[in-house]
Amino acid sequence: MKKILLVALAAAAMAGCAQNEEIENAGQKAEIKFNTVVKAGTKAAITTTENLLTFTVSGYKTTGDMDGETTLTTENALKENLLVTKSGDNWGYTGTLYWPAKDKVQFFATSPAQSLTLPAKGYPTFDYTVGVIGDQKDLIAASEINKTKADATVTFAFQHLLTQVNFSIKGDLKDCAYKVTKLELVGIKNSAKFAYNGTETIGDWTISDATTGTYVWDGEAELTPTSDALTETKVIGTDALFMLMPQTLSGASLKITYSATPSGSSEATFDGEKTVDISGTWERSQNVRYTLKLTSDATSLAFGAPSVGVWVEKTPAPDELTTPAN
Repeated sequence: MKKILLVALAAAAMAGCAQNEEIENAGQKAEIKFNTVVKAGTKAAITTTENLLTFTVSGYKTTGDMDGETTLTTENALKENLLVTKSGDNWGYTGTLYWPAKDKVQFFATSPAQSLTLPAKGYPTFDYTVGVIGDQKDLIAASEINKTKADATVTFAFQHLLTQVNFSIKGDLKDCAYKVTKLELVGIKNSAKFAYNGTETIGDWTISDATTGTYVWDGEAELTPTSDALTETKVIGTDALFMLMPQTLSGASLKITYSATPSGSSEATFDGEKTVDISGTWERSQNVRYTLKLTSDATSLAFGAPSVGVWVEKTPAPDELTTPAN
């Protein structure tokens, strides 16, 4: 699983700071600083060290360990919605945070920033709706539970929360020019609630069956197979990458608009839209790729084996012709 590590370093003590009853005594305060490290990179449009520029962290103080009965409130927040930004190779934020003297801290992080909801008891949640193509983002989240000053280093292992859906094309006829101009995913569940759970999975989605969306890619992808094996494929570019909600597909379909023009022909044998049903389950953090086998609908003109009719004997009337006398 692709993970992005967010490292919060407990720095050297700072003497001379004002006394605060919730943090260490003066001269023993540990400032919280942030940095990022990428454990494994991925393709374009997915969060990496290079394109991750901001993330948001909220931390809540508790007197005991975090569990499903713990109450988190704004009043006991170490900091909510702390925006951390990248400048050069460094990460910084406005102001200074210090570790509490005794309390434990529950950290919850997202990128891009999400609006956390604090239930009466238990872990934070947030609602999410997938945007349209061109406005979709890689959503990542992480948490670190029951951290104290003694831990010194807090490491967030971010996980991708959505499913990445991609497409490739192949043809059914050698030397036929296929051109795809539109992909339309229909009946895709697009809204859900994410609840942190303090485990290695970070949290779980509760998918809303009531709301679905249609996701459309308009572009151009062309392929002309040159081998009789018809194994050649064409990857539709990263602009056709769909970032969608993990789900078990039900009533979903894919509409494909394309044309197919055989070699030597001035007219397409197919030019229009076809629809295929899609099923199965999309898991979060998965990169799902569908290969679309495009049918040409080409019917070649052929000549069958010729036949020649038999001669039919016929007796004329009269059947005898006499030549005239001289």
